[in-house]
Amino acid sequence: LQTFTPNIYAVGECVQHRKKTFGLVAPLFEQAKVCANHLVDMGISSYVSSVTSTKLKVTGINLFSAGNYVGDEDTESMVFKDPARHVYKKLVIKNNKIVGIVLYGETSDGNWYFSLLSEQQDITEIRENILFGQHHVDEIEDANT
Repeated sequence: LQTFTPNIYAVGECVQHRKKTFGLVAPLFEQAKVCANHLVDMGISSYVSSVTSTKLKVTGINLFSAGNYVGDEDTESMVFKDPARHVYKKLVIKNNKIVGIVLYGETSDGNWYFSLLSEQQDITEIRENILFGQHHVDEIEDANT
C-alpha cells in the first residue's frame, strides 16, 4: 500500500491496488491494518486483495452478490429459480468451491455462502443440498449423525 512516492501510503477507494479499486469498508479495514503494520515498522503482513460482498435492498427487492458471480469457462453454475416466490440463487463453482454468489429475493443465506466462499471450503459433501440453504443442509447433516 506504499505509493511510488517514498513514505506515502494510501488505502481505500482513492487508490488502485493491482488494477482493482475497493469502495467498501471491509477491504479498507484490511488495507488499513496492513498499512498500520508497516507504519510502525513491523512489516510482517501484506495486502493481496479482498473478496467483497454486497447486500442491497432496493424498494423491497433483496439482492446479495459476492465474488465472481458471472463465471467463465473454468467454472460451473448451480441455479435455483422460484419465480412464484421471486427467488433466484446462483452459485458459481470451481473445483468444488464457491467462487461467486448471486441471491435475489431471499438473501438470508448470503453470509453463510460468503463464509464458504471466503474460507474456500470444499462443498462436495453438501453439494446436492447447498442451494436450499444452510438450514436445510444442517437438518440433513443432523439426520445423518
